[in-house]
Amino acid sequence: MAPKMALMASVAALALAVNVAVGLKRTVQEDPRWNKVIEILDQEPSKCINGTCYMTDFAFTVGGPEGRVFQHQVGTKISVETNLAMASASKMPSAVAILGAVVEDTVDLDEPVSTYLSFWTKDPTDKRSKITLRHLLSFTSGLYSADAGGFTSCMLNATYDFIDCAEQIYNEAPFEFEPGTTFDYNSYHLQIAGAVACVASNKTIKELLEENLILKLGLKNTTYTNIEHNPLLAGGLRINGNDYEIFLKSYLNHEILPKSITDQVEYDYTDPAKGIKFSNSSAMLVDYIGHYGFAHYIECWFNGNGTFTPACKAQHVHSDPGLFGYYPLIDRRYNYYMQIVFMYIVTSAADFGPTQSSALLRIAVKPCIDKIMNGSSLEC
Repeated sequence: MAPKMALMASVAALALAVNVAVGLKRTVQEDPRWNKVIEILDQEPSKCINGTCYMTDFAFTVGGPEGRVFQHQVGTKISVETNLAMASASKMPSAVAILGAVVEDTVDLDEPVSTYLSFWTKDPTDKRSKITLRHLLSFTSGLYSADAGGFTSCMLNATYDFIDCAEQIYNEAPFEFEPGTTFDYNSYHLQIAGAVACVASNKTIKELLEENLILKLGLKNTTYTNIEHNPLLAGGLRINGNDYEIFLKSYLNHEILPKSITDQVEYDYTDPAKGIKFSNSSAMLVDYIGHYGFAHYIECWFNGNGTFTPACKAQHVHSDPGLFGYYPLIDRRYNYYMQIVFMYIVTSAADFGPTQSSALLRIAVKPCIDKIMNGSSLEC
């Protein structure tokens, strides 16, 4: 009798384990470990950097292929409905809009820019003649800025013609490196890339951004500053958390771009093992955050000296943090997105307080989210 009872107990225990596992899989939103995530988020307002407590008000969402599974708000001034300035968190959405021209087969990633822009040199003795759209989107075109910004006078002029501004950048922006050899984080690359896509597609910049991004995804609370004539693609996006989440979900699911293109977006274009170097103004960013794909980081936090560990490579984490602290992220390994919906305006490209605050929160909270989203039973 005892062996029979033991067998029945084992079967019952197995059935219970299966039911629990299936239940957790069905109701990830109800996973009790989200309470730990909330605890981490709620502690953030008390954390300060050099006497400034940046993150007193922000929202936070997590989602998978089917959409949002978690949302939390800290404070009252910023919610997922608040329209925010993205700063550098504009870069990846802008690149996706530009890549719409590649999907349409109106522009080739590896064709010289001079194929599309009449003012661009074809002279083989001028190294700029070798620049391609791939170089521009990976920030390895050879254009250089002494800080993380990079501006010519036209780039903040609301009425300047977008293509004419690209020509001014061509004439005035510092060109320091052989194309494809050196990573430099600046705003020049995307302005020229946008001009290439506009000319190749025979569209205005407004039409390009609307048809390949804003209207395509049905974004209701999204625009660019100066979108009519001369938007800053590297930093001029204005959007709320709900709309940015639509973008992240669409990108995660290879909807706004096919996988054949997202694979190229997420390729590591800054691998030192392949001979790539980092400019003096961008080396710190690589050392702290990771390598670079098309207009976004491939994360490897605090790696140092541009190294990219096997563990970081296996994580497949792609992010586009902005100077004002907005932090969107795609996790390919566990197939989810998350975003820190936040804005704290700073006036210097060297003031990383908001970015540092949101990055530290990302580092603190993501391990627990990984456990929830990958179906692990481990505690946070």
